[in-house]
Amino acid sequence: MNKHMINKKHQLGMVVVMLALLAIAAGTVWGQGRGPRFAANGQATATRDPLAFLKQALNKAGAGALTTDQETKLNALITSFRSANKPAPDPNEQTLRDNFDKAILAGDLTSANGYADQLATLLSTRQSTRLKAEAGFLSQAIQILTSDQFAALEKSIGQNGTLRVLQSLIGPGPGFGRGMMGARGQAQARRNPS
Repeated sequence: MNKHMINKKHQLGMVVVMLALLAIAAGTVWGQGRGPRFAANGQATATRDPLAFLKQALNKAGAGALTTDQETKLNALITSFRSANKPAPDPNEQTLRDNFDKAILAGDLTSANGYADQLATLLSTRQSTRLKAEAGFLSQAIQILTSDQFAALEKSIGQNGTLRVLQSLIGPGPGFGRGMMGARGQAQARRNPS
C-alpha cells in the first residue's frame, strides 16, 4: 500500500469518529428539558406520564383516546425496553478513549488513528444494536394502536411526525442530556481539577 492510501484510510476513520461524536453531541440538545418538573413552590411534581406526548398527538389528530388496555400495554412495553436498554459503562470504550488521548498527546498519529478506528467500530456496533431495539419497540407500539388511531396520526403529522411521537415513548437514548460532563467528562474532571 502506498502512503497516500494509508492516509485516506486514517482520514476516513477520523471522519467516522467525528460523525459519531457529532451524533452524541446532538443528543445532548435533544435531552434538554427532560428532567423532573417543578411546581411554583420549588417542589418536584409527580413523574411525567411517558404517554403524555402520544395522548396529546392523538387528541390533536382527532383520533380516539388510548384505552386502559392500550395504556397498560404501552407502559409495559416502555418499561421492558428501558430495562433491557439501560446504558452501562463500557470499560473497553474507556480504555480505547484513554489510549486514543495518550497517543495524541504523545504525538503518535498512527496509533491514535488505529484507536479511532477501533472506537468507531465499537460505537457503530452499539448504535446498530440500539437502532434494532428501537425498531422492535416501534413495531410493537404501532401494533398496540388501532388502525384508526395510526391513520389519524399519519394524516395529522405525517409519517416522520408519527415516528417521532412513538420514539418519544422510549425517552432519551444513552448518554443524552449529560453533555460534556458525562461519564468520561466527570472522570477527567476528577483527574484534572481546575
